Amino acid sequence: MNRRDFIKLSGASVMASSMFQLGQALANSPAQDNDYKALVCVFLYGGMDNHDTIIPYDEASYAQWAGHRQSLLGKYTTPRTLANLLPIATPGRFGSRRFALPAELAGLANLYQQNKLAVVGNVGPLLSPITAAMIAQDTARLPSRLFSHNDQQSTWMSGAAEGAQFGWGGLINDALMTQGHTANTPFNAITTADGALWLTGKQTAPYHVSDGQAATIEALEEFDEHPELVAHFSNQPQNAQHFLQQDVTAAINSAYQANSQFNAAQANTSVTLPEFPATSLGKQLQTVSNSIAARQQLGASRQVYVVAMGGFDTHSGQAQNLPKLQSTLDSALVAFNTAMESLNLSEQVTVFTASDFGRTLAINGDGTDHGWAGHHFVMGGAVNGGTIFGDIPNAELNHELDAGGGRLIPTTSVDQYAASLGQWMGLDLGTLNGIFPNLNNFNGPLSLFK
Repeated sequence: MNRRDFIKLSGASVMASSMFQLGQALANSPAQDNDYKALVCVFLYGGMDNHDTIIPYDEASYAQWAGHRQSLLGKYTTPRTLANLLPIATPGRFGSRRFALPAELAGLANLYQQNKLAVVGNVGPLLSPITAAMIAQDTARLPSRLFSHNDQQSTWMSGAAEGAQFGWGGLINDALMTQGHTANTPFNAITTADGALWLTGKQTAPYHVSDGQAATIEALEEFDEHPELVAHFSNQPQNAQHFLQQDVTAAINSAYQANSQFNAAQANTSVTLPEFPATSLGKQLQTVSNSIAARQQLGASRQVYVVAMGGFDTHSGQAQNLPKLQSTLDSALVAFNTAMESLNLSEQVTVFTASDFGRTLAINGDGTDHGWAGHHFVMGGAVNGGTIFGDIPNAELNHELDAGGGRLIPTTSVDQYAASLGQWMGLDLGTLNGIFPNLNNFNGPLSLFK
């Protein structure tokens, strides 16, 4: 790996050497470990179909839903019949309505029934509560560039369309550091794939990990860590004359130091984790599990992670492709939950899903089109599991929450969803209002946690 690639992959490793040393000093603090918490964002690129994730299960609602999806339903390998769906406990506020998950999400359905997983229904970007009538009357304040992949990915991660600088995961970490909940280490915010925007704060930069380790320099490995090469890549900034040279040298030095610490922490942490599926998402969550297991050596008492999988833009081939994606998601999340339980950290680690948007209830022949609100999962031992937060609108068209074609208008904002997670991490409502300026337009954070 050359210098340019090394710096690029090292992300947040440009922290000063003093931060590196501070992380080492804090690594073995029992109090820090007892207070440890981590958020893991699973971003589903493309727009996961909410209508084919939380499915109506009572006969009347199911018949209504199936009527809109009739020509598509016959193409599934495992038919989406009532007999094949997995019912989940439904809160009483839904009356006679019932809900289920598809067969491919059997593991998540089991975790839901064990109160280890919750559903957050009809959540999406909002500036303030709106209805279809308000949109028709042109009185609604709408988020920018709805239904656009890049812009809605950015909006979910940052609250603003493409071009945003800071994500709410990074801003949460900024506040946690400022308030003393965690030290300023390079390892507070880690990505194994995309989603770097979500981790970027004013003081927080994403730390990139690939294939279970931080970036390494091949030349060092080939020459057995030759002292002169090590000195070259860990060069101190005062050896450079020009200020630009000093900045680059400092970046390389900090990256080298941080990457060495991360890889040493992984090598020196001996844990036996349950087997993970050999999928990209499975490998990413295994990497996160190993990193969490090394939390004391990394010196972080609060961490935010992002992992990702793509393929959810199911304009065509939905009946063939979506079940495979759901099965991949299910097996990886179940393995991660088992891993956290084996580390006795289930109550200290929370996983949540996010996606560009939901999809239309109406079909286009072989798939579905871009929507707005979606339904998402929150998993972990601290979660108020076995229930549905928010709403699951009826599977019908032309109602007050239909923006057209069954594109659901959110009733829970991303700000509320995100603030609930930030609150669990230790931030107060005043701090959260600063991170999420539209939060006051709603009823505050959700009660996602015990």
